[in-house]
Amino acid sequence: MKIEKINDNQFRCTMSMGELLQRHLTIRKLSQSPPDATRLVRELIDRSVDEVGFVPNDLPVMVEAVKNPDGDMVFTVTKINSPDELPQGFQPQPDVMRMLQGFAKAIHYQAEEIKTRQPRPLAVFAFYGKDSLIMPPRLKHLAGAVNSSLYFFKEQSMYYLVLTASPKNGELFNRVCLLMSEYGRRVPSTSASKTYYAEYGETVYPSHAIEILLGEMEPPADA
Repeated sequence: MKIEKINDNQFRCTMSMGELLQRHLTIRKLSQSPPDATRLVRELIDRSVDEVGFVPNDLPVMVEAVKNPDGDMVFTVTKINSPDELPQGFQPQPDVMRMLQGFAKAIHYQAEEIKTRQPRPLAVFAFYGKDSLIMPPRLKHLAGAVNSSLYFFKEQSMYYLVLTASPKNGELFNRVCLLMSEYGRRVPSTSASKTYYAEYGETVYPSHAIEILLGEMEPPADA
């Protein structure tokens, strides 16, 4: 996925079909399922905030999507400051994915929250198969500094441990990540990663995953 800021009101995101399929999405599914389309746009906007400093400013957005000659999908996201900014007589071309209802409707973000929030530390570690889910014993005294959730993707036989923390625990969070890197493989992540894994994966432990795997806590009754 490649995100480019065009200007203060617009950014472009290029996604391969493989990246869409990793999210269990197809063009047909996006065109027929506004909730899936909305979730994807939220992920794109969250990533653009982190990666290129795009600020939604609590404004609705318009999303256009085209398939380029290489087969990738190119999404152009534009903030709409007023109705006059909508293209006059805008009509999707036959080759262009429909301007989905889930895309075209306002996707509101609280501008003040985005301006004032401190990014929460977040990291994701991948484990292949249940036997690889080994937690470093040294984590016992640090586990309380992070929130940990575990998700499973059956098709890949992969477990993903998502770690988050409050900004004030950043130093302890980094120590936990350093220990985890000896056991799991750290994978790229953004502020939208936890939402993605929870949405498309099977939730094994929604919280306290490290403590449960260390045997410090009992797993939930329905786990």
